Amino acid sequence: MNLNPKSRLVSLVLTICLGPIGLFYTSLAGGLILTLIAFVGLATVFVPVACWILAIAIGDHCAHRHNRNIENIKSLVKPQA
Repeated sequence: MNLNPKSRLVSLVLTICLGPIGLFYTSLAGGLILTLIAFVGLATVFVPVACWILAIAIGDHCAHRHNRNIENIKSLVKPQA
């Protein structure tokens, strides 16, 4: 696991600008799945737009969860005085 925190602002900017591709910053699996769904659904307008909006929400959630997990790990490893 990467113990470097991920910026929620960077995640937001990437997902707003790049949509599901910007989700790769926080979630490799989520970015791959949403990118494939958006690509397959290009015939409609609704599917790519829904994937774009979903990517923004998932990106923020994954960045927040990653940072919370780092805090939990650091509190477990922190030496007791």
